[in-house]
Amino acid sequence: MTTPFIDLLQRIADGVTIYEPYPRNARAMMEFQDTVARLQEMEREGLVRRVWTQVREIAGSQYYDMAMVQGGLTAEGERLLEEQQMLEEQQKSL
Repeated sequence: MTTPFIDLLQRIADGVTIYEPYPRNARAMMEFQDTVARLQEMEREGLVRRVWTQVREIAGSQYYDMAMVQGGLTAEGERLLEEQQMLEEQQKSL
């Protein structure tokens, strides 16, 4: 079982670089804020190279409405993802 953090790392490794809320409704926009927070954490931890964000003001509050990962995973991000995949394989064989 993977976490949303690991799932997001895998998506980046698979080449998904642009993230937006879908559909563009209030619930999706709120859930997307968590995705941006994870991406920013990945950047701080040195797992991805660079995260660009776009902020939009809605009803007087600012929300992220787009994020782009530039440069993909770092060597550390690739290592973490490989470790997780090996762990999952070990758990399947038990």
